[in-house]
Amino acid sequence: MLRILKVILQVLLTIIFTGVLLLFFVVCFGIGVAGGFTLGCWEDVVALDLEKLKYTEDKQTWRQHTEIYSSACEVQYKDTTTFLIDKLQRLEYERVNSTGSGITSQGQYLPQLTGTTGKENGSIHIFLREFEFPYMDEDARAKRVNLTIRNGKIELIKDGAGTDLRNFFLEPELIDEFADTDTGSTRNIIPLVEMPERLVNAFIAIEDHRFYQHFGIDLIRLIGAFRDAFVRGNIPEGTSTLTQQLTRNIYLGDESTIVRKAREMLLSFRIEKQLSKSQILEGYLNFIDFGRFGGHTLYGVQKASMAYFDKEVSELEIDECALLAGIPKGTSKYSPISNPKNALRRRNNVLKAMYNSGWITAQEYLSNRNKPISVQDSTDTTIRQRYYTAGHFIEYVQSVLNDIPELRNSIYKDGLKVYTTIDMSMQSVAMKAVADHLRVLDKASRSPNYDTNKDNPKGIHPINNYLQAGLISIDPQSGHVKAMVGGRDFFITEKRRPHFNYLNRTIGTKNEPARRQPGSAFKPIVFASLLKEPSLVTPASIFVDEYWEIEHVQGQRWNPRNYSKIFRGPVSIRNILKKSINVPTAKAAWDTPVTTDGYKEGIIRTIDLSKEIGITTPMNPAKPALILGAFGMTVLELTSAYGVFANRGILTEPVFIQYVTDANGVQIYPPRAYQQERRQVLDERIAYQITSFLESVITAGTGIRAISTAFPYQITRPIAGKTGTTNENVDAWFVGYSTDLVTGVWVGLDKQRRGLRNYNEEGAAAALPIWARFMKDASRGPEKPFPIPEGIEFWEIDNTTGLLKNRDKCPPENISLEPFLEDQVPSRICDKH
Repeated sequence: MLRILKVILQVLLTIIFTGVLLLFFVVCFGIGVAGGFTLGCWEDVVALDLEKLKYTEDKQTWRQHTEIYSSACEVQYKDTTTFLIDKLQRLEYERVNSTGSGITSQGQYLPQLTGTTGKENGSIHIFLREFEFPYMDEDARAKRVNLTIRNGKIELIKDGAGTDLRNFFLEPELIDEFADTDTGSTRNIIPLVEMPERLVNAFIAIEDHRFYQHFGIDLIRLIGAFRDAFVRGNIPEGTSTLTQQLTRNIYLGDESTIVRKAREMLLSFRIEKQLSKSQILEGYLNFIDFGRFGGHTLYGVQKASMAYFDKEVSELEIDECALLAGIPKGTSKYSPISNPKNALRRRNNVLKAMYNSGWITAQEYLSNRNKPISVQDSTDTTIRQRYYTAGHFIEYVQSVLNDIPELRNSIYKDGLKVYTTIDMSMQSVAMKAVADHLRVLDKASRSPNYDTNKDNPKGIHPINNYLQAGLISIDPQSGHVKAMVGGRDFFITEKRRPHFNYLNRTIGTKNEPARRQPGSAFKPIVFASLLKEPSLVTPASIFVDEYWEIEHVQGQRWNPRNYSKIFRGPVSIRNILKKSINVPTAKAAWDTPVTTDGYKEGIIRTIDLSKEIGITTPMNPAKPALILGAFGMTVLELTSAYGVFANRGILTEPVFIQYVTDANGVQIYPPRAYQQERRQVLDERIAYQITSFLESVITAGTGIRAISTAFPYQITRPIAGKTGTTNENVDAWFVGYSTDLVTGVWVGLDKQRRGLRNYNEEGAAAALPIWARFMKDASRGPEKPFPIPEGIEFWEIDNTTGLLKNRDKCPPENISLEPFLEDQVPSRICDKH
């Protein structure tokens, strides 16, 4: 029996020993596996580059959208109060009441005016904001300016010290943002010191209230979550600290695995050891996702603040801070746009957490929890409105940026700032001028009301069946494009897809330029080529307007006709352009010597000058109809060509982008050594002769509506221009200029057919009203006459004979004062009368 017990004891001891040994090996194995697992995860974590958290070092992580700005706005002597006050309102300057404390901070203005709108007298005091703009360090500083107003215009500008100023500048307007093409994400990075403490406290209170006590992992919160999960039978959740959320968003993604969670904890521990709490907060608040708004995904508190509230993050109120802090837990579920009730409950939870943490008082908690949710309409933000106003311009700028090799890979991620040439005040005037007059033409043609029809799915097509227009305006000296309207409506409706740059009537696309025949608007270029030395014609040349026919190719005859269908007999160049007469224009270019190639010199000269002034359309010298503009060109090309006349014969390359800076404000485009193309392509004296002729188009010709008291425009500043109407009224044009602004307008149908005959309109009635309204309301500064270059002599001639005026004998209606080059002056006195 004793032996049996002994055997049993030995067996039990063996089993126990074996079990202990096995347990030992299992524990060791488990520790080894866990250690190996942890070591492997740690090695992965150590390999990660924490520099990615420093946004100034790694732009790929901190992808920032590109911001598009208008030009800085110059305000100068003789600008109108209407323009200035509208601009201040556009820039959201605060109007101060004269009975209060007056102007105390940047971004305020105090008008002290009497009289009716446009005729005011008095003063305007402005505290200018400081702003950033390349090469404008001095002009962009904050300062006070005091303006004296007389009869609705600025008569005197003084700074705060009483020193006379010639001008001052207002900051550029943000007009669009180019977001990441894949995600549509936008982000503005700001330092933590610019974030209000109440915002930081809101996030800590709701997301991680022991943030300042833990080392990246909140063990108390983690244990509590596991305890609750054990009791309720759920999976532990809601344990992530701000540090863990940051690591997950930047490095690890949202994959739900044990490996990812382990790496997250280890990486959070490492980050806490290497970065300060302030650096972690700054990274988190600049990176966190706040959902979608207006078609973009918002990253970072600054971008979310501007989108939802249209204010800087530093300006946020307590309830607004709480609203933002509540969104990241569920960007869709707690979106104030799509789920405002959920957002309200979540905001109030944040406020309660802030109160419980001692960061707001009971009174602040109660007053803020009773406030309604108040955010911007995502379809009606200021930037979106500006985008609608300048849509075609912005689309074209984007295409230009994509064509610049050094910028192509940075547009959507490196936080660029693009300073364009557009003047948003001028652009608004242009949009209104186009929209208003096209509706007048709609009514005249008995077309359905455009505004009602465009939103009617059963209505006629809002693009193909309505007149369209293109307008472009350029500063002839700098080449800066100040306004561009590519059509009557950039967006049709949400149901009818928006039409973008391919229907930009001023330019078109690189592969398909928007070329339309200029008709008579091409005549000034023809005569400029003939006036070039050695001149084939002079201001005294006379051409007989009569039936005329030629055989330009064997078996092919051409007989141009006048739009008026009448003949006027002997006419000068001035009268040809003034009345837009076709037959003598064709005769002037055709009745010239034959070149060695067998073509007429007048036609060859016209083609050569057209190329020199920027017209790219190929022209066939065997087709004399090109003399009358029977070939296509874009509105941009023709307007830029007229800029040569306005700019004393100098061609200035059109410019859409002034500067591009990186996220640190350093100019990266154009290169510092870049020189804008400016070429003398026409003798300044010839340019002035054309200008003089085109002034007569305004004062006594087809453009008289611009100044006549019978029409509402009544422009008083010196202007010159030319109408254009093609056969069958397919295209209507007016292109003209002052000393500081050249503008071209085209009106017609997208499908080139007999468009305007149904409207009984030509260039003078279809395009000129748009041009005149724009030039009247958009032009700024003092009214200046066209400068007369040296080498011009004025002589009175009889415009039916081309001879010098015979005093008291030539009829007064025949006399015109003409600008001659010295060797062009007629030598004979008129003996006809």
